[in-house]
Amino acid sequence: MFILLIVIVVVVGACYLGFVFYQRRTIKMATSVYESKKDLNKIPLDDEFALAKKMNLTGESKKKYGQLHNKYQHYRNQILPEIDEQIKTVKEDGKGINFIKTRSDWQVANQTIQEADAALKEIQAGLAQLYDLNKQHQQAVSELEKKYRHLREDILNQNASFGPSIDGLEKMLADIEGTFDEFTKLTKSGDPSSADEVLRDLNTATDKLEDYMKRIPKLFLSLDKEFKVQLDEIHDGYSELRSKGYQFPNDQFEMALNRLHDQIQKNLTQLAKLKVEDVSASNEKIETSIDHLYSAIDKEFKARPHVEKATKMIGEYIQHVRRQNEDLTNRLQVLNQSYVLTHQEIEDNHQYDRQITGLERTYQREIEDMNAGNAIYSEIDETQKKMLASLKELENSQKELFESIVDLPEKEQKARDALAHFDLEMRHKKRRIDNQNLPGLPDTYQNNFAAVIREIKQLNEDLNKAHVNIDDVSKQVIIIQSDMDTLEDRTTRMLDDANLAEQTIQYANRYISSNPEIASASVKAQNYFDKQFDYAKSLKTISEALENQSSGVFSKIKKDYFDTKVVLKKRNGQADQDESEEH
Repeated sequence: MFILLIVIVVVVGACYLGFVFYQRRTIKMATSVYESKKDLNKIPLDDEFALAKKMNLTGESKKKYGQLHNKYQHYRNQILPEIDEQIKTVKEDGKGINFIKTRSDWQVANQTIQEADAALKEIQAGLAQLYDLNKQHQQAVSELEKKYRHLREDILNQNASFGPSIDGLEKMLADIEGTFDEFTKLTKSGDPSSADEVLRDLNTATDKLEDYMKRIPKLFLSLDKEFKVQLDEIHDGYSELRSKGYQFPNDQFEMALNRLHDQIQKNLTQLAKLKVEDVSASNEKIETSIDHLYSAIDKEFKARPHVEKATKMIGEYIQHVRRQNEDLTNRLQVLNQSYVLTHQEIEDNHQYDRQITGLERTYQREIEDMNAGNAIYSEIDETQKKMLASLKELENSQKELFESIVDLPEKEQKARDALAHFDLEMRHKKRRIDNQNLPGLPDTYQNNFAAVIREIKQLNEDLNKAHVNIDDVSKQVIIIQSDMDTLEDRTTRMLDDANLAEQTIQYANRYISSNPEIASASVKAQNYFDKQFDYAKSLKTISEALENQSSGVFSKIKKDYFDTKVVLKKRNGQADQDESEEH
C-alpha cells in the first residue's frame, strides 16, 4: 500500500513537471513568433512610399505605384492583425494540455509571417524598381542629349562624306530627336514605366543611325571615287592592249564596264534611301566583277611574253620529233626486211607521225593568228603547255620504240652464238658417250637427246628465215638452254652409273665363287647393263648385294671413283686452258 502511494506521488510529480516544461516551451514558441513579427516592422516601407510619392508619378508608373500601395495597405490592415490573433492563440493554447493544436497554431502563425515577409520584399523591390528606373531615365536624358548633339555635329562636319545619304540621315536624326522629346516628357512627368518602352525604341534607332554613319562614308567613297577610278583604269588598260593587238576570249569588256557604271548609279540612288544593307551587298559584287576584269587584263598581258618565248622553242621541238620519227621510219623499213616486227612498231611509228602532223597544224594556226593580230595569248599559252607535254610524251615514246628495235641485230647474233654453242655441246656429249663404249643407251635418254637435237635444228631453221622473229628465237634459246642443262645432268648421271656399275661388278667377281647371293646379283646386274642398258638399276643391284656381304665396300668404291674424276677434270681443264693460250 505504501509502495502504491509512492508510485502515485511519483507519477503525479512527473506529470506536473511535464506540464511545467510544456508551458515554458509554449511561451518560448509564442515569443519566437512575436520576434519574427517584430522583424517585419524593420522594413522601412513607409519612408520608401513617401519617397516614391515625391516623384510625381503618372501613367503606367502611377498605376504600378497604386498597386504596390494597395498591397501594402492590405498587409497593414489585414495581415498584421491576423498575425497578432495567431500569436495570441498560441499563447492561450499553451495554458492547456492540447499539444497538437498548440503546435498547429504555431505553424500557421509562422507560415503567415513568412508570406507577409515575402509580400513586403516584393513591395520593396517594386518601389526600388520605380525609383531606379526614374533615376536611370534622368541619367539617360542627359547622356542622350550629349550624344544627339555630337551626332548632329558629325553630320554637319562630315556632310560631304555621306553623299546622297545626308538628307536621309538628317531626317532619321530628326525622327530620333522627336522620340527623345517624348521620352524626356515621360521621364519628367513621372512615368518611368512608359518611358522605358520609348527608351528601348530610342536606343535601337540611335544604334542604327550610328551604324549607318560609320558604314555609309566607306560605301559612298567606293561608289563615288574608288570604283570609278578602277573602271577608268580598266578601260584605259583594255584599250591600250587592244591597240597593241591583244585579244580577249568572249570579249565583253565594254558591256561589262557600262553595266558596272549603271550599277554604281543605282547604288547611289539606294544609298540616298538609306538601303545600306542592299548597297553593301551590291558593292561586294561590283568589287568581285572589277577583280575579274583586272584579272582578265593581267592574264592576257602576262601570257604574251610566255607565248613569244615558247613559240620558237616549240617550233624547234616539233622539228626535232619530226626528224626523230623519220629516222625511226627509215630504221624500221630496214629492219622490217630482215625481222618480224611483232609489237606494232610500224603502226606506232605511223601514229606518232599523225600526232606530229596535228601538232604542226595547231602550231601553224597559232603563228598565223599572232601574225594577223587575232591571237588570244592566254588560250595559246594553255595550248602551248599541252603541246609541250605532248611533245615530251612523244619523244619518250620514240625513245622506247628505238630502244626496243635497236638491238634486234645484236639479239640475232646472240641467238646465233647460242646456236653454235648448243651444236658444239651436243657434239661433245656424243663424243663423251661414244668414248665410254657403252653397249647401248636407254630409250628415254635417246628420246631426250633427239628432242634437243630437233630444237637446235628448229632454231637453226628460224634463224635462217628471210624474216627472223627475234622474240620467238630468244624464247627458243631459253628453252633449249634449259633442256641442255637437264640433258647434261642426265648424261653425267648415266655415265657415272655405268662406270660405277662396271667397276662394282668387276670388284664383286672375287666373291662369285664363294657367295651365291653376289653371284646371282652379278648376273642380274650384268644383264641390266648389257641387255637393258639400265645402268642405274645395274648399279643398285650389285651395290646392295656387295654392301650386304661387306658393309662400306661400295662407299669406298664410289669415293675413289669421284675423287679420281675430280682430279681428271682439273687436269683436263688445265690442258684446255693451255691449249687456249697457245692459240
